[in-house]
Amino acid sequence: MLGRPGPENGEAMLNLSLRAKFLILSAMVQALVMGLLIWNVTRIMDQAVSKNADRVAHEYAVTLNLSLGPYASKGHLADLRSYLGEMLSDPADSFVRYIVILDPEGRPIISAGGAPADPAELLRRPGARTNQGLQTVQSEAMLHARAPLLLKDNRVGALHFGLSTSDLAQARDEVLSQGGLISAAGFGVGLLLFYFFTLGIGRRLDGLNAQAQRLVRGDYGTLLPERGGDEIELVSRSLNTMNLALRTRIAQLEQAERRLSESEARFKILFEVAPVPLSVSNRDGTVIAANLALQRTFSAAAGAIVGRHTAELAFWDGAGEASRILAIHARDGTVQGDIAGVRLAGGAKGSVAVWTSSLLLDGETAVIWALLDLTGELKAKGALRELNISLESRVQERSAALERANLDLSEALDSLQRTQHDLLAAEKMASLGSLVAGIAHELNTPIGNSLLASTTLSDRVQEFDRVVVAGALRRSALTAHLDEVRQAAGLIAGSLQKAANLIASFKQVAVDQTNDQRRGFDLLLVLQDTLATYLPRLRRARCAATLDIPAGLTMDSYPGSLYQVINNLINNSLVHAFEGRASGAISMRASVQDDGQIALLFGDDGRGMSDEVLRHVFDPFFTTKMGQGGTGLGMNIVYNIVTGVLGGRINITTAPEQGTTIRIVVPRVAPLRDGAKKHMAAALEA
Repeated sequence: MLGRPGPENGEAMLNLSLRAKFLILSAMVQALVMGLLIWNVTRIMDQAVSKNADRVAHEYAVTLNLSLGPYASKGHLADLRSYLGEMLSDPADSFVRYIVILDPEGRPIISAGGAPADPAELLRRPGARTNQGLQTVQSEAMLHARAPLLLKDNRVGALHFGLSTSDLAQARDEVLSQGGLISAAGFGVGLLLFYFFTLGIGRRLDGLNAQAQRLVRGDYGTLLPERGGDEIELVSRSLNTMNLALRTRIAQLEQAERRLSESEARFKILFEVAPVPLSVSNRDGTVIAANLALQRTFSAAAGAIVGRHTAELAFWDGAGEASRILAIHARDGTVQGDIAGVRLAGGAKGSVAVWTSSLLLDGETAVIWALLDLTGELKAKGALRELNISLESRVQERSAALERANLDLSEALDSLQRTQHDLLAAEKMASLGSLVAGIAHELNTPIGNSLLASTTLSDRVQEFDRVVVAGALRRSALTAHLDEVRQAAGLIAGSLQKAANLIASFKQVAVDQTNDQRRGFDLLLVLQDTLATYLPRLRRARCAATLDIPAGLTMDSYPGSLYQVINNLINNSLVHAFEGRASGAISMRASVQDDGQIALLFGDDGRGMSDEVLRHVFDPFFTTKMGQGGTGLGMNIVYNIVTGVLGGRINITTAPEQGTTIRIVVPRVAPLRDGAKKHMAAALEA
């Protein structure tokens, strides 16, 4: 009983050379072809023997009908008994071995030779053939045949006879034996030719294997001879080309390794001297790196930070702050500008904006933490809030004085116009300051990503250097290293491109806001730049923003004034519309009206306004946040810019808890600035 091949048999099959496998395969193919040829010749010879036997049987049937017909029709068949016996006595005289004539009922009339007991039963066996009224069936070396025979009184009987096919079978066997000998000789000659053919191929393949072993050992000085004009020559040429390319590439990699080592040192210095406090923790929260800014800001040595859990760091203003920030990170997977209380150098309380970003470090998930000190900014905002309260008090006193002194109305009006101009400038500078702070926050992420990608790349270069020094460099390791370098370069380029786009948007908006010159501009691009500068604040407020502005909608107007309008509308929504709400949405749409003017719709889904607030929304110094930092000039400035500088009109549709939609219609070509100034002055005097 055959079993499964053991390990020795399997190893023997695997250890066969390519030449041996080729010889075995060629032998199997030749054997298969010869087997098919022998089978086909046998099939053809059997068909030929059968066809010739049927032809001979047909000839004998015709001959016997002609010979026996006259006797059968007269009923004298018995007179032929001795004649038929004499005719069949010598097998060499004919192929006929027996003759039997049956009446219509199947009873024998006459029989001669070695007839079977029931010849009619033989012709009912499977394999019987009928051709031109003659039925035949082959049984061993005898062909049994049946043909109709006309008897006396026009009755139809049956003529049965048997023909010997041994001579035909002998001829077939001789042809098959000679064909088998010729096939065996061809098989042997073919194997011999294949043996000598594969002998040279084997030597050349051994040369290729030796060259591959030299390449594995790092020997790139030996080249293979290129000859033969076949595929092996192409492989040899490819190996030689790869040899030369590897020598060049290794030299380039050594040079790149030196450059990457220098780059690693530079980026390490950048991380250490970055002005923003930075730290890196693993997925368990343990700090694994901290820069100098973090140590200086919180007066902590590196030993007091590195190796400790983030929640255990001493600079948090209580354990609750650390737990809250870590809970936000666990919930959202990141922290985006959330404010946390800390203890600064000297023990003073402060506030920082926390930003996090995840990355892979040595195959493990790590988190980089950026802590932006906002203590000074928050103090400045508090001082500004107090200044606004004081300003509101002064404005109220001035209003009371104006009411008491009608004689000084003209002077007070001039003072009010100057104050309004100063407040407009202050609004622009305040929004620009907020814009700068938001841009600084937004730039931290792409710059941090670039820094981390470069640090990771440096680590990969060190690993690659060790592989090269050890002499274990393989093509797969080289390919993997190139993929990692390509991915890191793509991440650095993408992050820096994102920062560059953000700076470009900020630059254009800042230039337009501080130097409001008339120029032609694309409305979509201006609104995109404007919205881009507010993305940090919108994200912190969880406010979604959508733009639906037709492309190619150009205007000849004042983009700085338009920016101021959108700035005040966004601020108004963030301060008033979404108070007490976890999230919100604003939208801006534009279309060209039939008269050629542009309709700009600004909407939010916030709290809306009551009818009382709507009646006074454009009044100067009217605010629902009196004493909370509101000046009451935001919507008044929007009205004056739209109706004055831009030469348009504005109206508001709102209802409590139904949101607010502000519709601004302005001409594509703004009126002259002098006319706009006169219109604005007239509106203020009214």
